[in-house]
Amino acid sequence: MRGWPPSRWPLRTRVALAFLAATAIAVTGLGVLVQLRVSDALEDRLRDSVAAEADRLEAERDGDLPEAVSALGGEVHAQLLTEDGDVEATSRLVADPLLDAAELRASRRSGWLEKTVTVLDDDAAAEGRPDPEQERLLLLVKPVGQGFLVVGTSRQDADDALSTLRNQLLIAGPLALAVAGGLGYVVAGAGLRPIERMRSHAATISARSAGERLPVPEADDELRRLALTLNAMIGRLDEGLQRERRFVADASHDLRTPLALMRTEIELALAGQRTPEELRLALHSVEKEVRRLIALAEELLAQAGSGDSLPIESRPVDLVDLAARVVERFRVAAGGRDITLTAPRTVDVPGDAARLDRALSNLVDNAIRHGAGDIEVVVGAAPGGAVVTVTDEGDDLPDHTWPQDPGLGLTIVREVARAHGGTIDVDRVDGRTCVRLVVASPQDH
Repeated sequence: MRGWPPSRWPLRTRVALAFLAATAIAVTGLGVLVQLRVSDALEDRLRDSVAAEADRLEAERDGDLPEAVSALGGEVHAQLLTEDGDVEATSRLVADPLLDAAELRASRRSGWLEKTVTVLDDDAAAEGRPDPEQERLLLLVKPVGQGFLVVGTSRQDADDALSTLRNQLLIAGPLALAVAGGLGYVVAGAGLRPIERMRSHAATISARSAGERLPVPEADDELRRLALTLNAMIGRLDEGLQRERRFVADASHDLRTPLALMRTEIELALAGQRTPEELRLALHSVEKEVRRLIALAEELLAQAGSGDSLPIESRPVDLVDLAARVVERFRVAAGGRDITLTAPRTVDVPGDAARLDRALSNLVDNAIRHGAGDIEVVVGAAPGGAVVTVTDEGDDLPDHTWPQDPGLGLTIVREVARAHGGTIDVDRVDGRTCVRLVVASPQDH
């Protein structure tokens, strides 16, 4: 046991001590009860024996009563006394008067009393060598004629039996407590063993063993409920870990796009002789990407602190104009691949222009990096809102992995769509990969 208070002791020790304390109370109570019951039984037996002998003597005729009293020996003693306490007849083993006059008067109220008197040993008296000794007698006083019949018996045997019983209880009680304490310690260890196995298994679960859970006991008890609760907690932690991993992957993907565009502009500006106007345009382009990079960093920080909801500033946005700016920004990064925009004059929706720009940029960048062939961006109205479709000739978005795969950097696109009351889905149409971003109207948002 380590230190004080007991709350610092091991749980197994505390359970064993609690079991020991409960057993001690039970054993003590049982011992007291047994002692009292045996004492009452012995008392009743003594009184019945004395009362029966008194009734037998009282039934004798008056002339025979003194003789019957004088003939008594063994465990029962008797005397026939006058009202003044004089002895008319006595059993042969009583050396002194059993009661005096005052005790006789007191006995009239109760009938029963106890007194220590001098009696002779039966065996020694039979051999002619009196051996007087002091014994405590239980006496019954009954009026007979002009005097009193006093009948009694020794309490020695009953007292010895009670003493023996008490000694046995004092010996057996601690032994029972020792056995109970050891048994409690063993039982507590057995009861805590499943928890220890659960703890050991939990200690092996780490970020590398995502999806692993604690074993659930079959019995419908507290341990099963504990295992289910812990597994639910581990599941929530697992989900949080996966969200963090997706966030880091998405952040790296989204940050890489403006940096790549900036590098392309800088390389073009450094290649060969450039006019001041061309350098100025290149710097303007780089400045736009720097602003976009700053906005992206702020957005990622906001998303990291927003939990499940992505805050937006809803204002009227022309999706056609926004898509045109995104397409123009990625023409250089597309290299020799063509990016076309198909759209009506305007498609106005309520939304956050910066976040929608980020979502469309991610879709176009993804098509450039992971797709193939020409890229087509189509903007149009749709029932309940508007839709933007980005298609390419690649097969980089198989249905069974998107959008769970964070390496594609589409988690932010999904969150932007959800924040605007819309959806995002992927499909294969005529051998081309089509990603659709739906933005809801004000009524549906």
